[in-house]
Amino acid sequence: MFLDPDKLPEAAPSEILDAAAKGHLALDHRFLHALLDRPAEALPAVVAFAERDRTEDIVDLAPELIALLRSWKTPEAVPFLVRYIGEDPEDVPDEAVEALVEIGQPALEPLLSLYGELDESESGEVAFILANLRTRDERVLKVLLDRLEYDLSDTVLLLGIYGDPAARPVLEKAAAELDDSAREIKNEIAEAIESLTEEPSAAATAPKETEPFDIWPLYPKRADLPLDLLDEDARTVLLRHPVAELRAAAANSFFNQELTELQQRTLLETATQDDSVTVRARAWEALTSAVEDAEVLEKMLAALRNSELAPEERAGLLVGLAPEADRNEVRTAIVQLYENAEHRAKALEAMWRSLHPSFHGYFAKHLDDPDLETRRGALWGVGYYKLKSELDRVRRLFEDEDLRSDALFAYALAMPAEVSRGRMKGLLARIERDAHGLSELEEELVKAALDERLMLAGKEPVFAQQED
Repeated sequence: MFLDPDKLPEAAPSEILDAAAKGHLALDHRFLHALLDRPAEALPAVVAFAERDRTEDIVDLAPELIALLRSWKTPEAVPFLVRYIGEDPEDVPDEAVEALVEIGQPALEPLLSLYGELDESESGEVAFILANLRTRDERVLKVLLDRLEYDLSDTVLLLGIYGDPAARPVLEKAAAELDDSAREIKNEIAEAIESLTEEPSAAATAPKETEPFDIWPLYPKRADLPLDLLDEDARTVLLRHPVAELRAAAANSFFNQELTELQQRTLLETATQDDSVTVRARAWEALTSAVEDAEVLEKMLAALRNSELAPEERAGLLVGLAPEADRNEVRTAIVQLYENAEHRAKALEAMWRSLHPSFHGYFAKHLDDPDLETRRGALWGVGYYKLKSELDRVRRLFEDEDLRSDALFAYALAMPAEVSRGRMKGLLARIERDAHGLSELEEELVKAALDERLMLAGKEPVFAQQED
């Protein structure tokens, strides 16, 4: 069920959670408001959802459940949080730890029970939470003292956090048994002993004060559906959804994808009949892989010749028609669109996708354009047209967090080198040096660009085959 994201207050919290878990709803401020603004209804729904079997969910909502329950700071969250920690006790997210610490004393018994079920080697995170609860209980003290033999340095730290002076004799004994070579740990023990006062104040045993948890900066105000997680049938059905925003997202999800006959027919119907300009624009773009079909091409050209076509729709149409840039009317229309600053980014995209030589000189002048998307289009043009003279400017954009990925892809396409399968690994190493290291995702992106370079030269990719 695809809910209207702008009408979520009309839906039950359980429906909202189910839709999000199926990938039918974006996780943004609209999703949060629909739950946090009515806690009396939403809290029981979130607790019930957290307790059900979620192994088949397309989207794992565990981070959202933790964040929502942490916002409410309610003891009802404890069973879910403790169970969640127990599933992987050696890799506990900070958010779950902080949620339990903020709840405080109601988490004590369940955490002690979980600790008793775990091996000493996997119970360190639970011991850390127990210490940070700062709830005086002889069982917690025993847990921490028993861990001294297993991990002395870490447990000394925990005992200092816990703050119970009853630990002082044990710590003094542990320090006395250490020789002079263990000076660092002896200093740690001395500091912990000094912090353990005989008469702790109420503040010393109270949960540590932290900044109030603010869930809102963690999520965008508006986000797109995670359509990459949905199968093609679901996305095809979504093309007929009553909400234009969802239809546009569905149409966009078919971009750069080989289309089935049904998908092609539905997209063509959407492009020619939908009442939303944005939806029609996205549908025309998605039809770029079907321009060899005579009916599709005929309707795309007919739309292009319509002088009353809205500029936004024309922009999407021209991106879809980029493979047909050998036609004078298509090239002329792209250049005309380029003259419109509002849609210049789409014109540059149509240009670089076309690879038509007449567009060679349009990209370099926009690498410093004030509009982000125009700069992005210029970067891709520099890459696909192999504008080696611009590589220094592309390298400088490695420092731009908005454009680093685009710059890396363009750099990999444009770097001067013989286009052979044997040279690609060396190019990858060179790009990694020039970029001062690559993350795992960035390395995959650069590999994709280098494979693209090979395929444009009519050669087999190298990295995709290795992964296969």
